[in-house]
Amino acid sequence: MSDFLSRWFWGLAISICSFVSAQHAFAQQAPLHESEKYTLAQLVGLAIQNTQLLGSQDARIEETQLAARQARIWPGLTFDFLAGRKREADLSGPRYELALAQPLPLTGKPGLRGSMLDLESESWRVRRSASEVLVTLNVVQLAYEYAASRRKAAFVESRQKRFDLIREFLAGRPFATPQRKAESRIVQNRLKLLISEAIQSQAGFKASFEKLKVYIPLASGKYPEVEVPWLSGAKSLDEREWSARALDNNPDLRVQRLVVRSAELEKTLARRDGLPDPALVTSYDQAKAGDTEKNYGLGLSLALPSWNRNRSGIKSAEQRRLAEERLLAFEEQKLKAEFPRALVEYEAARQVVLKYPQAILPDLEAQLKEAEDGFRKGQLDLLTFLELDSSAAETYSRVLDAQVELTTKLAEIFASTQERDAVTLLGSY
Repeated sequence: MSDFLSRWFWGLAISICSFVSAQHAFAQQAPLHESEKYTLAQLVGLAIQNTQLLGSQDARIEETQLAARQARIWPGLTFDFLAGRKREADLSGPRYELALAQPLPLTGKPGLRGSMLDLESESWRVRRSASEVLVTLNVVQLAYEYAASRRKAAFVESRQKRFDLIREFLAGRPFATPQRKAESRIVQNRLKLLISEAIQSQAGFKASFEKLKVYIPLASGKYPEVEVPWLSGAKSLDEREWSARALDNNPDLRVQRLVVRSAELEKTLARRDGLPDPALVTSYDQAKAGDTEKNYGLGLSLALPSWNRNRSGIKSAEQRRLAEERLLAFEEQKLKAEFPRALVEYEAARQVVLKYPQAILPDLEAQLKEAEDGFRKGQLDLLTFLELDSSAAETYSRVLDAQVELTTKLAEIFASTQERDAVTLLGSY
């Protein structure tokens, strides 16, 4: 029986040592302490400088501006030249005719087309501004996610070191009683769970880093420290004030309002398309059949209007205007319904952050250090130590997750209200 217990004990010790060795081997794959550091403002600045999305929209703005300028230019002169012969009685001679016509767009159609393109250009400006805010907020969210994941991974490393103590403790004790066997099985299960958490935490901050590289040209394989302001949850938001800001500044609504204005101009243009524009015409002709004959002329040319005056085109433009107005009303109704939900979720996230202030993190580390000292001295039993370690790890994770969640809710609100100073204002929330 004693041989069986001895073999069982050494098998357990070897198993525990292999678990801890695997933990250390995984932790060494990606060191968490790099000399390179970034502030949140630096990351956002790098993203704004390097993203090609904003450059693409700048080109769109210039494209529509140039198109609007070209649309306003009057049509050029038309030139007609005819050559033939003139016969009079038995005499004949050459005949030449020259005519110049300058269209006069007095109905204002070129100006209307230019104004429609101006509205399109303004829409691209709104999109460009919204994209800059969106890039900023995406980087902010990813930076908080990366910073939280990095701290979680560092905390798992410290937990691994504490479990070295447990391994040493188990290696020096027999497990003959049911109580000791149960304790050893608990430790085995906790070690497996810790290895899983180590893998997930390492993968979490690596994945967050790769997401940041979508916007920022960061070097692969290096994991810098990112300093983000701590959110205290001290600032509540007034629903009436922020809902009004969202209705005024929401980029989708602003673009749709410009589309409605463009549809109104399109209807006006459709009405004028049924009217012809006059043209100023000057002519000169010369013919010789005996005596030379010269004729000069100056007048207006006016095409007859079409028989239906573009009635179907006008009705089509009216239906488009109606469709865009109804879409705008729906988008406003949708925002009025959804934005209060965003404010409610922000308030819930803020309340959670208030329950998990920044001071909890050093307190947890101090509690674990105190428990470790007590365990070394035999003043704290194994199961109590394990329970404290587990609850501290859960609380540590909740504190960091609360920061990420509040950042996500703030980003949604800032995107809708187009808050351009999000990086500066974060510290006050």
